[in-house]
Amino acid sequence: MQFKDIVGHIELKNRLIQTVLNHRVSHAQLFLGAEGSEKLSLAIAYAQFIACKNKQFYGDIHGLQADSCGSCPSCMKYHKLAHPDLHFIFPVATNKNITSKPVSSQFLTEWRKALLESNCYLNLNEWYEKIGIENKQGRIGVDDANQIIKTLSMSSYEGEYKVMIIWMVEKLYHAAAPKLLKILEEPPEKTLFILIAEDTNSILKTILSRTQLLKLLPLQSEDISQYLNSNFQMSAEKTEALINLADGNFKNIIPVLSNQSENPPYFEDFRGAMLLAYKSDFRGITQKSDELAKIGRENLKAFLEYGLRIVRMCLYQGMGRSELVKSSHQELEFIQKFSRFIHTNNITPISEILNEAGSHIERNVSSKLVMTDSLLRIGQWLQMPK
Repeated sequence: MQFKDIVGHIELKNRLIQTVLNHRVSHAQLFLGAEGSEKLSLAIAYAQFIACKNKQFYGDIHGLQADSCGSCPSCMKYHKLAHPDLHFIFPVATNKNITSKPVSSQFLTEWRKALLESNCYLNLNEWYEKIGIENKQGRIGVDDANQIIKTLSMSSYEGEYKVMIIWMVEKLYHAAAPKLLKILEEPPEKTLFILIAEDTNSILKTILSRTQLLKLLPLQSEDISQYLNSNFQMSAEKTEALINLADGNFKNIIPVLSNQSENPPYFEDFRGAMLLAYKSDFRGITQKSDELAKIGRENLKAFLEYGLRIVRMCLYQGMGRSELVKSSHQELEFIQKFSRFIHTNNITPISEILNEAGSHIERNVSSKLVMTDSLLRIGQWLQMPK
């Protein structure tokens, strides 16, 4: 993974490059960004740049000051995510093949495959589905914490730095955290911790205080436009539609670019659920709730987050602020129609119902019961006049 292959974040890339060139690499860094952002790909590109033996200095090409060469032996190993000094820790749980004490190393083959297939645009739901734990809550446990300490106590194989990337550090089990505090504060020489996270409120303060924070902002429209124009042949109209659909997050348009769909992954299910809720179709609601329960808890939480976004867009549309509606194709048509039923009198309770449903799913309440109750309650609020 090279910096030039990652959409946007030029200023942040150059800051990371300068830390290497000035020999000021902080030993523990936290890359914070929204779900689907480039935080993991930036972490890997950063580690690859550190290890590269033939760094390239650009001047102003790509807006970058420098980058890894992409062709030296070190870069080739990073390209396969198989460099011996690159280590990953991520949330896991038992599945049909691993029935006790799961650790990251047991899933490393699936991890590398998932990252390479998604170009590092992997979210938690997709990862859980890849390893067959979509109905469980993954975590980074004590055994993984012990493995981190053991791995980093050894000398590096090839490069100067040993790099430990901990993905979704929010999932660090409370009993595992104390084991990492000392090594985070006083790591072995030439050790780099990169913690990847989406929500600092879910990270233990003792962990947070020992890291340097690097925050990824949403992508600018110009960043997405430049990337699309450089890598795809498409009309200006389609580029504009994709920029609107992305809404600052490139992952939103990957299914479209892969010719999978012109709409986001949860669009059809959410549209169907809202139509049933509006009609107060109890039989249809129970059937839809049963379907949604089968997609797994993490996917269901993502579905509810998507619903919150659509409800917000509907409010913008209904208030005449169509410039704030970041959507296109069938999703935009649905928002334009559904906005008649979303207004200032019901936006708050509907949003609260969706948020509450997500909290119940997180606490392992029956998904079918949660969704049935939520859709029936939303249906009542949709009937409220403006």
